[in-house]
Amino acid sequence: MIIGKRIRLRAIEPDDLPLLQKWRNDPSIYEFFFEHEPLSLVMQRRWFESFLQKGDEKFWIVESNEENKPIGTIALVHLDWRNRKAELGRILIADEQYRHGGYGAEAESLVLRYAFDHLNLNRVYCEVFADNERGVRIHKAFGFKQEGTFREYVFKGGRYRDVVYLALLRSEYEAEGRKTGEKFL
Repeated sequence: MIIGKRIRLRAIEPDDLPLLQKWRNDPSIYEFFFEHEPLSLVMQRRWFESFLQKGDEKFWIVESNEENKPIGTIALVHLDWRNRKAELGRILIADEQYRHGGYGAEAESLVLRYAFDHLNLNRVYCEVFADNERGVRIHKAFGFKQEGTFREYVFKGGRYRDVVYLALLRSEYEAEGRKTGEKFL
């Protein structure tokens, strides 16, 4: 378990699957995901079984410390041990009560600390819809640099959408990102 001021990140358990299915099927949530198809509980269970077999993903449930209540998810995926990099993703604060209170930023801070200080990664990157200005702004606040834009990269909602590629290097995290994240730790 990774513990912060207001939240903790814990391993996903089989009992979480119905809640994950509910969250992933919520239109206000899946608008920010690159792909979407309605998920059945069987599909969610298949994903979980596959996840358990992989060694290239770390997936956490974000829980409030105060209420011991699951409020979202966050993950490191595509872990590349040789090149010491991973993609930050699956960031989701699903419970509306917690959506705009800095809980996602605290989760990102905890995962970045884990990625650089525990896993010894050199690079964490992410892809965000270009029109998700809030998401891009939050990553940049942690020191992520925009390295490019993938034009018309994802077909979603009947149109092709641009995706921004951002990355944070260990040296940048140590110089800048860590300072930003310290307010949450």
